[in-house]
Amino acid sequence: MKQLKNTGWIHGVLLTACAAALAFGLMTETAKAPEIAPKMLIATPPASVGAAEQKAKIASGCEIIQTMAFTRCGHSVTRRVLAPDALTGADFASAQDYYDLWQLETFSPDRLEMRREIPLFCPIHTVVGVNEAGDAVLMRNMYGDGMAVVRDTERTLDSFAPDMREELLSGIGFDTEQQAEAWLQEH
Repeated sequence: MKQLKNTGWIHGVLLTACAAALAFGLMTETAKAPEIAPKMLIATPPASVGAAEQKAKIASGCEIIQTMAFTRCGHSVTRRVLAPDALTGADFASAQDYYDLWQLETFSPDRLEMRREIPLFCPIHTVVGVNEAGDAVLMRNMYGDGMAVVRDTERTLDSFAPDMREELLSGIGFDTEQQAEAWLQEH
């Protein structure tokens, strides 16, 4: 991705700060997948989850480690939460149903590790994209799994060259808002 520029240690500090902010904002004792969501099909548990672990039951106070992998930029954020009381005594299949948007990678009474690939940019990036009305906007990932409009650019999709429109529809990521602004002025 030519728009993203590695800025060394500053990039690392920003990524760490955004990850901490995201984790703090998303940590709740009742964190779980939305009630209405498409089911992730898992034919068999991952190899890291053996037969004994599949029969184990989640203990009260079980730690859940969730890794969100953002496929558009390659970054990831990990958060730690306690399993909700509703999962106490649940087995592997019940936990997978409860967290149906996540892939359970390890399962034990005291610790669940899960991963979810999210086809968005992570929270450190500013994204130039298009809203439902066809207006070009600056967006950021404020929720972990959803983008929020930060600012309208007062341009419409049809004001861009035809070869740029498809790229704008999927979003173009930048390390800073200033880089996004500069790109908008050039195009």
